[in-house]
Amino acid sequence: MKKLFEESPASTRVELNQQMELRCVPPAGVPPPRVYWLQGGQPLQPDTSILVSTEGHLLIGQARSQDTNNYTCVAENIAAKRMAAPAEIIVYGE
Repeated sequence: MKKLFEESPASTRVELNQQMELRCVPPAGVPPPRVYWLQGGQPLQPDTSILVSTEGHLLIGQARSQDTNNYTCVAENIAAKRMAAPAEIIVYGE
């Protein structure tokens, strides 16, 4: 697997109850890597508000205050594991 992500997620601010997407395009590899996310250093538990698209992007349907955290995109295949730099999501508003 190549060392660098083709697109790494960027820190962002999102208003409460708004949608947002953190894009992650993993490095090319054979076999193609599986993409998953860490939230605060722990494996992300998708729920009704947060999910991972088939392309590996993190989607938040309605941002909640508890979604404020650091998120890390991880790409892994049988040969290697790569982690993008963490991206911070800050949810603001009432």
